[in-house]
Order: sequence, then structure tokens, then C-alpha cells
Amino acid sequence: MSQNKLLKKLSELLGLDKKERKKRVMELHELLKALKLKEKKLIAKCARQLPGGKKKMLEREIAVIHAKRKKGLKAIKKLNKDE
Repeated sequence: MSQNKLLKKLSELLGLDKKERKKRVMELHELLKALKLKEKKLIAKCARQLPGGKKKMLEREIAVIHAKRKKGLKAIKKLNKDE
């Protein structure tokens, strides 16, 4: 293969990587939106609950969802930084 063909093929492969990262970022954004909605619903539900075991369980679930959202945001920042 000539040098031009090799360079063209290489650029296509590198461009594909950018497309994959962009697709991955978009998927993460959608997931984070869904998690944020779920977190807000749980916070509202927790506010209506009386103190007790059920409320503590909801608070733990909210903490887990919040941690997952933070981890997702860090992943998006890393993917965007790599571009």
C-alpha cells in the first residue's frame, strides 16, 4: 500500500474512535439524566416518609444513586479530556 492509502486508513480508524467516544458520552448523558430523575423522586418520597427503617433505606439508596451520578460525570469529563 502506498503511504497516502495507509494514512487515509489510519485517519478513518482514529475518526472511528472519536465517534465511539462521542456515542459513549451521549449514552452516559442519557443515563445520568435518568438517575437524576430517580434521585429527585426518591428525595421527594423520603421527605414524605416518617422517621424509621423505611426512611433510612431510602436515604441509603439516594446516597448510592448520587455516588453513581458523580462517577458518571467523572467518566464523561475523562472521555471529553481524551479528545
